[in-house]
Amino acid sequence: MDKVVTLVKKILEEHKAEDVSVIDVKERTPFAEYYVLATAGNIRQLNALCEIVEEELSKKKIAINHIEGTPESGWMLIDAYHVIINVFSREERERVSLDQILAKK
Repeated sequence: MDKVVTLVKKILEEHKAEDVSVIDVKERTPFAEYYVLATAGNIRQLNALCEIVEEELSKKKIAINHIEGTPESGWMLIDAYHVIINVFSREERERVSLDQILAKK
């Protein structure tokens, strides 16, 4: 697995994100190689998880293209170029169903 993906997954799991999954999309999209999906238990945790991921990537000199969303929306996305990190509230992850969309081949 990619070193950035491994780092992000470890960070999310260490900080109690739930249901962390990695989906390889190399063969399906020119925009990214991996999607990382995680669930936060509440809005504060969602914000904290994204801040921690951003901070740790920065410390490792791993570039971030941009960050989208707000904790209040229930979905934040960190675009680290070839790795797209999605952190959801439980409700928003169910509603969006990105896991199911990306699992289709």
